[in-house]
Amino acid sequence: MSAALKEFSQAGFAGARIERIVKAAKCNIRMLYHYFGDKKGLYVAVLEAAYEDLRNREAELKIDFDKPLEGFLELQRFTFEYFEKNPRFEGLLRNENLMQGKFVAQSRKVTETAFPLRRTIERLIESGQEQGLFRDELDPIQIYVTIAAMSRFHLANGWSLSVTLDTDMSTAEWRRARLQHALDVLEGYLTAA
Repeated sequence: MSAALKEFSQAGFAGARIERIVKAAKCNIRMLYHYFGDKKGLYVAVLEAAYEDLRNREAELKIDFDKPLEGFLELQRFTFEYFEKNPRFEGLLRNENLMQGKFVAQSRKVTETAFPLRRTIERLIESGQEQGLFRDELDPIQIYVTIAAMSRFHLANGWSLSVTLDTDMSTAEWRRARLQHALDVLEGYLTAA
């Protein structure tokens, strides 16, 4: 799975080669086909495993629903750091989006693993509104898309943005400032009157 994740994240589905995956994994090609059926089956399995890893790690967060703002900020920190530490997942997502979600749409598992995250966000919103901390009419999907965007955009577009804006977005200092900006934006949005 690790060799396949690397190959698919770098070459995309169309450019990935089973021969390279088998060689990197030091496995028998017949066994790969036995377990996954074909290249499409392997690719979907890699997508599911990647999403499952993200969701399992999100589930390990110690979210205190009595402190909803801190819970959201913790989710933002986690998501930001997860994408930074898992560039192959970012590459896999980028390639899957180039194919308009063709394979991720074939997996119920990807959708099902997101249910706990959605419920966590909904509970944080409810708690924050009950405490008078958060504004009305917050949409859990919009919030998560914002969290993900603030965690991924600079990674997916860092090379071109660094040149265009004459700023090295790969430095640890810039990334720390970016995370703080993301936290400030999220807090401001949630608590805006």
